[in-house]
Amino acid sequence: MNFLEYLYSKYYYFQERVGNADIAPFSAMMIILLIFITYYFVLFFLTILFIPKGVLNIEYFKYLSLFLLLYFFIQSYFLLFYKRRYKKILKRNDSKKKSNLGAILFPLIAFVLLILTMFLKVLQNNGEL
Repeated sequence: MNFLEYLYSKYYYFQERVGNADIAPFSAMMIILLIFITYYFVLFFLTILFIPKGVLNIEYFKYLSLFLLLYFFIQSYFLLFYKRRYKKILKRNDSKKKSNLGAILFPLIAFVLLILTMFLKVLQNNGEL
């Protein structure tokens, strides 16, 4: 929970700095959701890369993806917005004093892993892996 609060406050203050202070609470949550979904798709590509085709039915991933998207959205709403908890997080959290390294590396690693797994899948489809 502390890492989520740290990320939320960092992305919230980032949105304020770029001039989106009026939508910063929602935008910070959506950035975190985008990153979590990116990690989910990394897991998806790793699954279809290493599990043989006949063992796993890919149709379930559509439903699982939709379910997880809704679950992450509802969970983040209750963790961050319910009874304006984001205001308590921003007051309590001293994230302005903390390093930005975690908030930068968390999405960067997600996108690098996504590109790497997509590249591995392309190599597998071409028969080179």
